[in-house]
Amino acid sequence: MLARAVLVSRAVVLALVLAVVVGQLSAAPAAAEPSSFTPRPGPTWNNPRGDYTARNVNMAKVRNTIDSVPRNGVIQIAVYSYNRRDIGDALIRACKRRVSVQLVLNDNSIGREAGRMMRYLGTDIHPKFKDKCHPRKFGPKRKPYPVPSFFKVCKGACRLGSERSNQHSKFYLFSASGNGKPVVMFGSNNLMSYAANVHWNDLYTVLGNQQMFDDFSRIFGQMAQDQWRPNPYQVVQDGPYTVEFGSDPRATGTKDHVYERLDKVGCRAPAGYGDGGHTVIRIMMYGWVGDRGIQLAKKVAALSRSGCRVRVLVSGAGRRVHGILRGAGVALRSSALDLDDDPLTGFDETGWEVFSHEKWMSLSGQWAGKPFKGVWTGSENWSNVSRFNDEVTVKVPFASALAAYASHFEYIWNNHSA
Repeated sequence: MLARAVLVSRAVVLALVLAVVVGQLSAAPAAAEPSSFTPRPGPTWNNPRGDYTARNVNMAKVRNTIDSVPRNGVIQIAVYSYNRRDIGDALIRACKRRVSVQLVLNDNSIGREAGRMMRYLGTDIHPKFKDKCHPRKFGPKRKPYPVPSFFKVCKGACRLGSERSNQHSKFYLFSASGNGKPVVMFGSNNLMSYAANVHWNDLYTVLGNQQMFDDFSRIFGQMAQDQWRPNPYQVVQDGPYTVEFGSDPRATGTKDHVYERLDKVGCRAPAGYGDGGHTVIRIMMYGWVGDRGIQLAKKVAALSRSGCRVRVLVSGAGRRVHGILRGAGVALRSSALDLDDDPLTGFDETGWEVFSHEKWMSLSGQWAGKPFKGVWTGSENWSNVSRFNDEVTVKVPFASALAAYASHFEYIWNNHSA
């Protein structure tokens, strides 16, 4: 089956490569056939206030896609946190039908489920004869399967060589699904039960974009090495999608890539865009704090004063960010809800029972001097620490994406915010 390359160091040049592997398989026990499931392109959202199915929409999408990957396929998953046994069971099923399974995780919370998968898959990213998903007998003329399976935990930000920061990306790569095409998923969704039961999260799916799959897979290969990269912030064009990987700790002030994105906004909207000649901006941001958050808030405030129609939904936003936005007339609400009116109960050390974990901005109007309708979504918060993290943000320049995210925004704004 055809797959593509993930370049790493010379010592492991074949370790994470997606290549044509024909006639190299050892005998394997019978395993369940892959399903015919193909994920629907575009965004999906879970609802932490819904029933089990509504809470687990994104988890089901990931799990069902895992079950659809055919023999000799590759699954690559990078998330901040993981504890879902149902996902682990699906990955084991894939492994048993000879799919290479690779995960990269941050080191913040290694629980029982992560430990189980680390023991099952191993942590060595190099090709090996005792690979759980492609075991081979050792011999002088034999070679280990070139696409190893593993569960790698980074010491911090995988590609920035810093233990003070995080592997904060959330993306899911599948070399093929039920219809034989590659799948890329990205957004704010971690593989945690609280991601389903406490957070609102988005998960955007791109189907059949081989170039995007290859670019994400190349970055994944770098992340698995857990070594400093000289240029961790990279921007690639994958058809209509613009993907920003990583971050640049040196890019502060007006050089900040989010600031540069905002600086390209024009508040006069052409006919058919925006609202009454005004560019419309919606921002749904979980972490909007610190000096960086204040700077970005001032830029959003300036856009509001220039005539852009801005509405913002926040969860973990700082007081100064709130004050700057409200002072500029920005319509602002919080999706962090204390449902039982008890500040001592809630998620982690907060009083919140539910909140939005999403990190996106939509725009209808003028951007970079041209008419634009679309969304930027991914894993990056508007905070200081995000400049030192492994992150991913994707520009999705489609009116259909704008409409879907706008509808979701209105739903949270009207029903689940204060």
